Amino acid sequence: MGASGAESIRRLGEFLVEAKSLRTEQIGMLLDEQRAHVVTGVRSRIGEIAVRKGWARADEVHTALRAQAAAVIDVADPGHVLVALGWITRGQWEEAQRRSQRSGEPIEEAIAEMGLCTPEKLRIATVLCTVRTSSALRGISNSSFSPYNVMELIVGEETSAAVESDSLCTCSQCWSNVYALALNALPARYVSDHGRIAEFYTRFREEYGALAHERVAAALAQVRGNPKNSCWSRFSDEILDGRERDDTVQEVTVRISARHVHLTQQAVDSLFGSGHSLTRLKDLHQPGQYAANETVTVAGPRGSIENVRVLGPARDHVQVEISGTDQFVLGLQAPVRESGKLEGTPGAILRGPAGEITIPDGVIRAMRHIHMLPADADRIGVKNGAHVSVRLLGDRAMILEGVLVRVSPQYLLEMHIDTDEANAAGIPSESTGQLLIPLMTV
Repeated sequence: MGASGAESIRRLGEFLVEAKSLRTEQIGMLLDEQRAHVVTGVRSRIGEIAVRKGWARADEVHTALRAQAAAVIDVADPGHVLVALGWITRGQWEEAQRRSQRSGEPIEEAIAEMGLCTPEKLRIATVLCTVRTSSALRGISNSSFSPYNVMELIVGEETSAAVESDSLCTCSQCWSNVYALALNALPARYVSDHGRIAEFYTRFREEYGALAHERVAAALAQVRGNPKNSCWSRFSDEILDGRERDDTVQEVTVRISARHVHLTQQAVDSLFGSGHSLTRLKDLHQPGQYAANETVTVAGPRGSIENVRVLGPARDHVQVEISGTDQFVLGLQAPVRESGKLEGTPGAILRGPAGEITIPDGVIRAMRHIHMLPADADRIGVKNGAHVSVRLLGDRAMILEGVLVRVSPQYLLEMHIDTDEANAAGIPSESTGQLLIPLMTV
């Protein structure tokens, strides 16, 4: 990695010289002419001047601009932002860089593994790094060799006016979501001559203004209908100023609950032999619960899944917990249910080494839930049976709504989701989630 900030963005002239499109002494003359233009109030770019003077071809300048943009992407590093905000020191960042170079892991993973800052701060830095890169690329591409979409101006005006007059959150993420949705719903109108942008703006404003207003209104309604997903970045003044927000974040360990089976002792006898007792493979994090060495085959109308783990100890009912993907393999329609609420659920055939049983019901997709001690519930401010929203901090971060809170003196604080939910968020088998504060309870 090189220097941080604007110093890391190489000048266009360097790329033109490297490509032998220009000589070094020509760059100096072009800079002198550019400065002379600034004095007269005319803004010109090196590449544009070089083409007008016949020193370089337009396609050579365009290629150099693309190389410059690629270089900006290469130096993008959330460590820059963390250092700038004072959340880590430059020495810590450099140590994380060395670790990243040794291990091959991304710099943000190295920072996280070293515990240099909280996951929330790292996430904010990653987002701001993306914004910085986008801004730099926009500046690079703002030349006569990169056509400009005039609809961006029109939609930007409509978005600002709509957000200001509506009760929608005014954070930058919500504004950007409305802006992006509206732009995607409109035809692009590009102008290659940047000197005529104002002219074409007036023309397209008259032609597309009403349609743009309609598309922005629809986009705003969509974002307003799902504000929690839109506001995941929480771009508040406190965060951008670097002030602490850790006191508003309630973190919870998130673990994947893969497909598994709970059996009664009678079912254990039928599947593994009379008098058989489940044998412990490994303890689970909830007290008294364990994964057994025993597995069964679960069969449905369409297909079967082998080696489904049995969890112990034995319970008073048989329950099969699968994912949404699993139900298609089996040919079942398993509803999302809280554990133990099996009325109206489909059944299945379970096969073990000593026999098989047919259960009339008990196949469910487990409702996403959080186990809590009463002390945890009191501290966080929720009650048993409440539903909360939790942000999953994977590489495709998402917010899960309707997460059931289960409170008992026999529990430890832990959230369970199924494999489909984990894959959607891109999280590993153990991750961290954040209960949104103020808590969104149902």
